[in-house]
Amino acid sequence: MGTTKLTRKEIMAEDPVHEALISIVELFRAHGVTIALIVGSVALLGIGVYFGLQYLDSRETQGQEQLARGMAYYHGEINTEAQDDPYAKGSTAMFRTEKARDEAASKEFASILSKHKYCKPAVLARYYLGLTQLRLGQDKEGMQNLQTVSKSAKDPLVADLAKKVIANRNYDGGDYKGAQEILQAMIQNPKCELLKEDLKLDLSRALAAQGKRDEAIKLLSEARDQVGSSVLQAQLVQELTKLQGGSKASPDAMNAISVKP
Repeated sequence: MGTTKLTRKEIMAEDPVHEALISIVELFRAHGVTIALIVGSVALLGIGVYFGLQYLDSRETQGQEQLARGMAYYHGEINTEAQDDPYAKGSTAMFRTEKARDEAASKEFASILSKHKYCKPAVLARYYLGLTQLRLGQDKEGMQNLQTVSKSAKDPLVADLAKKVIANRNYDGGDYKGAQEILQAMIQNPKCELLKEDLKLDLSRALAAQGKRDEAIKLLSEARDQVGSSVLQAQLVQELTKLQGGSKASPDAMNAISVKP
């Protein structure tokens, strides 16, 4: 069979890589200015993203520093001789009155939510703001902030802490059923990181307040046998003893109360 000789032009035209390069060259010839603008825009976008991330990191650092300051104020000491500067007398924040301490802490936490709402410390700042507002008697605002935190998916541990505070506030306000529902849901949730025995202690009180003493005693007995903390165990035993002396419990409940050797 004879062979057909291809010209150089025909051979090169059958090469897809070469053909693509030719197309690109032609594209630049026809639309060079437009492409240059697009490339420039992409470069500017990349620079913008970079400096944007740097800015966010800076804001987060500021938020963390402010959160640390707010928490230091929240746990500050009370001393009638304290100065206007909380650190005038040492490394521990010190205030003349509890109100002054709580107002200073509240200001820091509120500022974080105002300036750094979307940084990581914001959820914890809102939690502490809620606690501080409760201290200041701003119950409505405090509970609203804690309710918001309790629904947070960003930090489930802080969300559970908020739920525990809400449950205890319900109990203090006489809503024992509401407290029971929150605490039971937390205990049954395998992802809850709070100490279950501590939650059971709170739940036992909510149950006892509703007249469910046998349930409370059984729950406390289970918690007492499972807890590893000696301090919490002492609290559980104390609560068991109080329930035993406050009512005529059933035989099963009485057996549960007896401390195992």
